[in-house]
Amino acid sequence: MTNSIKKEWDALFNTMSQEDLVSSRADVLAMQFLGLVDLKMEQDNISKKELAQKVGTSASFITQLFRGDRKPNWNILAKMSLELGIEFKVMTEEMIQERVDEELMEYHKRWSKTQEYLKLKNQVTNPQTVMAVSPMSEDDYAMAG
Repeated sequence: MTNSIKKEWDALFNTMSQEDLVSSRADVLAMQFLGLVDLKMEQDNISKKELAQKVGTSASFITQLFRGDRKPNWNILAKMSLELGIEFKVMTEEMIQERVDEELMEYHKRWSKTQEYLKLKNQVTNPQTVMAVSPMSEDDYAMAG
């Protein structure tokens, strides 16, 4: 987001009452969960009517959920999860960033090992010698020469 758009966005939400802010966040959370349900339904070619039958509710209730007219409760989300084989995971932005950072560090380690291997491979004509000089751990990806 550019700075001016971000300022306008922040101003919009700073002028909201606490009740409106909570309601808005609840809508976003509901849509995030239902977005995952909708994606799984599309992958498995399941209609809203079929989903309603699977979770024991009416097709009109499911339609209201997906239109945003009603919010799902935990029980209906749990039923959807079980029927569709979805395992919801809840993470904070900080937890996501931490996982990304860890993955980047692991990728960098593997990349560094690969660069070391390639450098050694160019110096030695026997690939077995290179593998003996630069052993890989179980978590690293070894490259054949």
